[in-house]
Amino acid sequence: MTLPQPGAAGDPIADLSALLGQLAADPSGIAPSAAEPTEAEPVYRNVEAFVGDYLAHVVERRLAAGPTSGVNWCPRWWAHPEAISRLYALWRAWETLRVSDPQTGMSIWWRDHLDPHLAALAAEYGPFSRCNPDKHTEPRPLPVEPAPPEVLAQLPDADAL
Repeated sequence: MTLPQPGAAGDPIADLSALLGQLAADPSGIAPSAAEPTEAEPVYRNVEAFVGDYLAHVVERRLAAGPTSGVNWCPRWWAHPEAISRLYALWRAWETLRVSDPQTGMSIWWRDHLDPHLAALAAEYGPFSRCNPDKHTEPRPLPVEPAPPEVLAQLPDADAL
């Protein structure tokens, strides 16, 4: 998956739309066979609908604003690549668990999916740490230097590089 590069020429909305398209694509490229059962229709048409129509209404947390302590949240969540990836994963897990385990799936989703992802997003050093309900701060990627070829050559999959 290729993430939009900060400061790169181009429309950030288009870059994020492309990222969402990559997340939604079937990475295997294999179409399901006719013998496989068809999946249930999703309740939410995409991650934006899931966040806006469901998550924003069921998650009740005090939001950090000024000197008030609370959860860091960014109203432009879609402008943070990590948030898109985590919220997309939350949406897909929610859609899967509601069908595959109607008895306890939602409890599992809250405990194993939402709680850890929301904690990571809202953490002191998480992607929303420099945002608040009234302010969005552009994400900054981690600094990365190219790995030396001799380091990469030691990896088990070095032949694939």
